[in-house]
Amino acid sequence: MKLPAGREGGVIINPQKEGMLQYLMEFTGAIEIDTGRGRGFILTRKGELVAAYFKDSHGVFRGSAAIRNLVSAPGDDSSLQQSFIMRAYDDADFAEALELCIRAKLIIEQPAAVAAGASEPSPEEMPGPKQKDHASLDASSLTRLASQPGVVAVSAFYEGFPVQSLGSADFEHVAARAEDLLRTGTKIAEEMELGRTSQLILETDDNKFIIAPCGDLFLCIITRADAQLGLIRVLIKSIQTEVKNEA
Repeated sequence: MKLPAGREGGVIINPQKEGMLQYLMEFTGAIEIDTGRGRGFILTRKGELVAAYFKDSHGVFRGSAAIRNLVSAPGDDSSLQQSFIMRAYDDADFAEALELCIRAKLIIEQPAAVAAGASEPSPEEMPGPKQKDHASLDASSLTRLASQPGVVAVSAFYEGFPVQSLGSADFEHVAARAEDLLRTGTKIAEEMELGRTSQLILETDDNKFIIAPCGDLFLCIITRADAQLGLIRVLIKSIQTEVKNEA
């Protein structure tokens, strides 16, 4: 499978050490990846992971399975060196690459429906405050997060009440506890003069719980313990930027 050449965007070695995640937030194109034990690529659109492919000695992986292998590829072998070749795409290049990925069944779960132009699933509407218009945080934002590997549930809440939710969880209970954690964490940050709270992360043996402000709402994401927070946090920051620009 040959993707469009696009515009050469350079090569990044060991991206974790070179601020790769911040760059991904604005990058649209293909990222060809050599993990040291396999090769593949990610098709991304301004922080949204659209499609992925990975091949190593264990086989060929597509979509979400490819992402799981790409982000965990180094394993516990610190001697492996990763390299990312960036190929920036304009609209025409991206459309061509997307069509190729759809045919090869490389689309990452829920974004497949969005990318193909199908109607998106409506998030669960939960009882909550109606005094504000929360349209800026639409269904696609939650879908992008919910479709990432390891994510169990995603919810947007306001003053302890769930407004939009996707996944499997008791969202009223989740929103109430998230509000408690948010208030406590914010108070501690203020008392310690640590600055404005941008994200709170609670980790247990089985799960991770992330809270982040997003416009006049707050996002909370529940993941499995093995979820890669780097890619999820990139998406959160991307969504925060989109909502801010729409305000």
